[in-house]
Amino acid sequence: MPFQFNIGDHVSPQAGFVEFSAPQHDQLKWCRSKLFKMVAGNLSCDDYFRSLPNSRTLTDLINDSSIWVNYGPGIATPFYGKTYSASGEIGIADSAFRMGRWTVLATIIHELAHVNGAPGRGGDTRAEEAVYHCGLGTSDAYYGLDEVPGTPCYPEYGD
Repeated sequence: MPFQFNIGDHVSPQAGFVEFSAPQHDQLKWCRSKLFKMVAGNLSCDDYFRSLPNSRTLTDLINDSSIWVNYGPGIATPFYGKTYSASGEIGIADSAFRMGRWTVLATIIHELAHVNGAPGRGGDTRAEEAVYHCGLGTSDAYYGLDEVPGTPCYPEYGD
């Protein structure tokens, strides 16, 4: 079973992480579909994720039912998401939803990189680079010149 979105069937152990509202469900379904298409058609994505500290591929992560993606309404701007790696709990902020589905998708990829051991502090850009290696963002993100998902996405995978 794949990673799970909290649609009311989960109580997160992380304070402030709650279920997504019904209007967000369409974007989440779209993101899940895109993630599975990405890993099927982009070997560099899995290769990059394998290079992260926990050595899991993105395919491994999106097929891990212990990973929960929750709504994080209290996550402050400028952040789009937050991860508690030990519990496998991810929160997606309002700011990501306001930017649109490509930003929600990029945020999920970024946060899964943190689940896979990419540090979130100290100037480490590996979580941002994960988004680029999965076909989103620009080379600015890869070279650490910009923060993704703030970088506009140039989708390879169509709508």
